[in-house]
Amino acid sequence: MTRDGKIIPVEVKSKNGRTVSMNGFIKKYDPPYALKFVSGNIGIDGKKVTLPLYMAIFL
Repeated sequence: MTRDGKIIPVEVKSKNGRTVSMNGFIKKYDPPYALKFVSGNIGIDGKKVTLPLYMAIFL
């Protein structure tokens, strides 16, 4: 996904767990934020925003 010419990483997980590839991307490219979709609740951890799977429709 892109926003204002910047790449926003998006990762979809079957459950709320580790995001090794996304963490590496954030460290290397320093995006403004990153989206993680899980079958769980909303949360924010640094630049990672965790959202329930059903909210992907609003991208």
